[in-house]
Amino acid sequence: MISSSSPYVIVGAGIHGLSTALHLARELRTRGLGSGADVVVLEKSRPGAGASGIACGVIRNNYFQPAMSEL
Repeated sequence: MISSSSPYVIVGAGIHGLSTALHLARELRTRGLGSGADVVVLEKSRPGAGASGIACGVIRNNYFQPAMSEL
């Protein structure tokens, strides 16, 4: 059951949304700002069902470009 309010809400359970949620939860725990359990991911369908296939290609293509990997 999802709380009716949450300080951190990620919309979309694709590769970018789940990665953002994971890293945010880890950062919150590291900084002592929470357990990470207060990060909520909303998805209208199922994880990876949207544009994740296209998004993965962008990540992979840009991974080997030096300027992009520095970002």
